[in-house]
Amino acid sequence: MRNRTAGFTLIELMVTMVILALVATIAIPGFGRLIDNNRLVSGTNLLVSSIKLARSEAIKRGENVTLSTDGGLDSGWCVHEGGAAGDCTNNQIRVFEAPGNLTYTESAADIVFDRRGFLVPQAAQTFTVAPVGCAAGDIRFRTIRISPVGRTEVEDGVCP
Repeated sequence: MRNRTAGFTLIELMVTMVILALVATIAIPGFGRLIDNNRLVSGTNLLVSSIKLARSEAIKRGENVTLSTDGGLDSGWCVHEGGAAGDCTNNQIRVFEAPGNLTYTESAADIVFDRRGFLVPQAAQTFTVAPVGCAAGDIRFRTIRISPVGRTEVEDGVCP
C-alpha cells in the first residue's frame, strides 16, 4: 500500500472556488446597500442629536439657542447661544461637520429654541436627509420633523 499525503485535490479546490464566487456575487450588492443605509442612519442621527443638543442647552441656559445652517446643511452646521443668525464664531456651543454622500434639505434656515425648549416662532420645522443621487424606489431617505414644542420625530421614506 501507498501512503497518501494530506491535502486537497484540484477538483475539491475548484468546487470550493466556484461556491465562493457564487456567494460573493449574491452578497456584494446587498453589502453596498447596507453601507448606504448605515451612512443614512448615522447622518440622520447626527442631525437629530444636534437638534436635541440645541434644545437642551436652551433649557439649561435659560436663553435662546440656535442651530445655525448658514451655508446650508451640506457644509455643516453649529449650535450657538442667542437667536442671531450666523453667530457661530463668537457664541458657539458646538460645530458639526456634515457627513459626505448625503444631501440635507431644511424648511428653515435656522432653528431657534427658547428657554422652555419651544421653537421660535412656534411653527413645525422639517429636515430631509437623503443619499446623493436618490434614485426612484432604490434608496431610502429620512424626514426629521420638529414640533412647535421642540420634540423630534424621524420618518422613513422611499425616493420618488
